[in-house]
Amino acid sequence: MKFDRFAKLIAGLSLAFALPWIFLVMVPFITGSNLKALPYPEGQEVDGGVTAYPDKALYQHGSSDYGRQLYAAEGCAYCHTQVIRPTYAGADMWRKGWGGREEDGFARETQARDYLQEEIAPLGYQRIGPDLSNVGHRITDRDLMHRHLSDPTSIDRDSGMPAFLHLYEKSPDGSKLVPNKKAEALVDYLLSLKKDQPLPSKG
Repeated sequence: MKFDRFAKLIAGLSLAFALPWIFLVMVPFITGSNLKALPYPEGQEVDGGVTAYPDKALYQHGSSDYGRQLYAAEGCAYCHTQVIRPTYAGADMWRKGWGGREEDGFARETQARDYLQEEIAPLGYQRIGPDLSNVGHRITDRDLMHRHLSDPTSIDRDSGMPAFLHLYEKSPDGSKLVPNKKAEALVDYLLSLKKDQPLPSKG
């Protein structure tokens, strides 16, 4: 009798852990594994001859492999996300520039296919700093991006972001900081973050 109760307890616990794992991990994994690029209907191709979404030539967030590695190595994903939440889950779409190019009508929520070009997507899990999905549209000036990395409090006095001074060296006269190859690669990657390629219409 006692063994019967113990077996039921183990079965119940197993079920309690198995069902969430199946529906929250396995089903999304299988669904996501089958995703492919979507072709644009005839006449809706994007400027530049882009015929599918996502297209690596237009959708350049994966263009700097070394920069992406540095982004991971420097721990950027600990404080920044790369996902614009659905409207029901948060207010991302009302934050200026977060959803992409609002002025061109491209601002939108993140889609699963947005990550097809990335072997490992640095989604992040908390926002100590702002989301970076479309930071390449919000900050287009290379020098300003370097300033964000080398002296963040000069941009925002209350910024909690550390200064990545190990990516910079002083100029011979000591008057300014000069980015090294790592800093340049990281900035290349950040400037390329533009997850707002227009989605193909379903009609």
